[in-house]
Amino acid sequence: MPARQLSQSKFDVRLPGYVGLVVALVAVWGLGDAVSTLWAIEATGSISGEANPWIHAVLAYDPALLIVVKAAVVAITGGLLLSQRAFIESVPGWRLWFGSLLAVGSIIVAGNVYVGLAAVA
Repeated sequence: MPARQLSQSKFDVRLPGYVGLVVALVAVWGLGDAVSTLWAIEATGSISGEANPWIHAVLAYDPALLIVVKAAVVAITGGLLLSQRAFIESVPGWRLWFGSLLAVGSIIVAGNVYVGLAAVA
C-alpha cells in the first residue's frame, strides 16, 4: 500500500458555511430563547427569574411583546451579519466566535427548559 493512501483521512468533515451559522444563530438566540423563556415564565408563573434586565422590562410590560422584540433583534442582527460576511470571514477565528455564541445560546435555552421542567414536575 503506498504511503499516500495511508496518510489520507478516512473522515470527510464538512464545516458549516457562513449562512448556515447565521441561520443557526438566529434560530437559537431568536426562536429558541423566546419560546423557552415564555414557556419557563408560563410554567413558573413569574418573570422574576429573567436575568436580562431589558427582557425583564419587556416581560413586565407585556410578555407577548417579547416575540416582537426578539424578531426585530434577530432581523437586524441577521441582516448585519449577512451584509458584513466578507469582513467577518476575514477575521481569524470567526468560526470559533460563531460556535461560542451558539454554545452560550444553547446553554441559555437549556436553562430555560430546565426551569420550566422543574416548575411542572
